[in-house]
Amino acid sequence: MLRVLIAPMAAMMETSGPFSRAVSLCHKLQESGHDVAFCAAEDVNYKKIDNVKNFFAPIPSPLGMPMFIGKRMMKMAQAFHMQEKKQVNSFEQVLFFAGATDKKLFYNDVQCIRDAIHYYKPDVVYAEFRPSAIVAAKLENVKVAAGYSYPVQTSFAKNPEYSKGVREFLKENNLPPIKSALELFDWADLKIVPSSYELEPMDGENIVFTGPFDAPSIGKFEANKNKILVYMGFGTISPHTMIENLTKVQTDYEFYIATRQVKPYRKNNITVDERFDFSKLMPEALAYINHGGQNSVMTGLMYGVPQIVYPGNVFERKYNADSLVHLHAGVKLEKNGFTAKRIGNVVDEFKKNPTYAENAKKAGEQLLNLGGVKTTVKAIEKLVR
Repeated sequence: MLRVLIAPMAAMMETSGPFSRAVSLCHKLQESGHDVAFCAAEDVNYKKIDNVKNFFAPIPSPLGMPMFIGKRMMKMAQAFHMQEKKQVNSFEQVLFFAGATDKKLFYNDVQCIRDAIHYYKPDVVYAEFRPSAIVAAKLENVKVAAGYSYPVQTSFAKNPEYSKGVREFLKENNLPPIKSALELFDWADLKIVPSSYELEPMDGENIVFTGPFDAPSIGKFEANKNKILVYMGFGTISPHTMIENLTKVQTDYEFYIATRQVKPYRKNNITVDERFDFSKLMPEALAYINHGGQNSVMTGLMYGVPQIVYPGNVFERKYNADSLVHLHAGVKLEKNGFTAKRIGNVVDEFKKNPTYAENAKKAGEQLLNLGGVKTTVKAIEKLVR
């Protein structure tokens, strides 16, 4: 039996991917007979897991500002749609804006994880896109596995000017110097990539491609493709602008739009709600319109649904959209390209040209064959043993 301490990335804004993957890993580790504890900030994404200890961790505030100011700033940013206009160039910039690399927060976060390690005595730490957890594990001489992706590489994009506080911490603790905080991911003993080599081509003995952690059970089915599913997340386009354009699309297809920013309603061929059971709707979908988040892209591929991606100004979403285009499994909408005419034309192209769906299905099968969270657990076991 292994003892695994899971440390997911925290943020004041909603970003479900890191914590949902952490929960999936927790459950699979328990099924495999291992003991699990968390060191997770109880932010908006956190959900308590029965019978699993969670050690305290601080919630980062945007730009390292006092919490009450950070909350107000977040509300203002969402109200005025500031996130749609802001250019996000690297994951290093994301960490900075989230407050994760603020000097005071980083010091505090590393110490909290070290305290958890002292008390829990894990065999391995799993850092879900949380550089402070990698540093804490190294200081305590504990093996560390880390979530990883192609756009996190310094060779892809970096902003070292945002990591001064991290560099100062490393110097004060006699750790190797770095220029970019993203270099800390290279300190991990194991890098877990919840994707495929075809989507994120990286080489390295310590890199394991697992595909999505939560892989659905997809059987063979024949369904009438009469639906278009939509999920745009936060910060890419105003939900009112999105719905206004989709309402103008000349089509008989039914639109199912998932958003928490608009009250649920149904009118003509438009249905809006906070969430839908995509596992039931995906088999009937001709297209999946989304913001290019990794979870969304993976979901569409696993169900073999061609995608229309509007990534806005976010580096990672742009990369994911480009990957779909490269596989000829989807279309990327450029800035200001989310229009009724453009979307209608792409939907017509998907209907006429089955190649998009065939390529999406092929890429999805490759993802499913990687094993998901089960492969992750095996890789962690191999690392420790």
